[in-house]
Amino acid sequence: MAADAQADPAIEVSGVHKRFGKAEVLHGVDLSVPTGEITVLLGPSGAGKTVTINHVVGLIHPDRGKVLVEGENLKRISDERLNELRQGMAVVMQGTLPFTCGLFFSLNVFENVAFPLRQRNRWSEERVTEVTMTHLGMVGLRDRAESMPEELSAGMAKRVALARALALEARIVIIDDFDSGIDGVRLGLLVDMIQDVQQETGATFLVSTHSMSAARALADHVAVINAGEIVQSGPADAVLGSDEPLVRQLVTGATTGPITLRDV
Repeated sequence: MAADAQADPAIEVSGVHKRFGKAEVLHGVDLSVPTGEITVLLGPSGAGKTVTINHVVGLIHPDRGKVLVEGENLKRISDERLNELRQGMAVVMQGTLPFTCGLFFSLNVFENVAFPLRQRNRWSEERVTEVTMTHLGMVGLRDRAESMPEELSAGMAKRVALARALALEARIVIIDDFDSGIDGVRLGLLVDMIQDVQQETGATFLVSTHSMSAARALADHVAVINAGEIVQSGPADAVLGSDEPLVRQLVTGATTGPITLRDV
């Protein structure tokens, strides 16, 4: 769903540098996420995708540069205002078992999806149950509602986190490492589901992935990151059709090019 060309970006990352110890992992990242579109952040492992997303969510702040969400500089607002902004966001975090995707490991699958619905809405328990089970059904996990997170595969855990995020019907949805642990068929089905949800709600999506098939199918807008810098960004067709060497290597899966095993 294309956004109004005059609309301000939902997210702007400008000149962001971030250092952890002696290692500078972001080197002046510039990222614009158009309102009401699906933006895919694409890049090899270790490129800086998750660190960039953690800045957007306000989990970390830049050493230099700024991050704007809906026009507000996250480094300059109060914790209270940041929490208010987060009420309009739904986030699926990257993670590995046993602590994956931001799930609460003391709660079963049903309660993981229901918990934020109860926190953000004054709904009846009947409505919470209906919305929770509907979204678990959307990701094919209605029959695992009573399961605990440690009983799930990594891909199932990611799907629970997706169900939780989409159930919130947030203005901004952020999905980090979208394809992790998810097989090709289910990945394609989830792509279709996200497109349907975005078209119905008009929400802004920021999705990081390694999957070229997911990127091609999902993206209105693509930003390619490598070694902590945005290599290229713009409309999906233009970026994915680019002759820039790193982009071409990602698109084609070639074994020769800027990305080597030392970079992974």
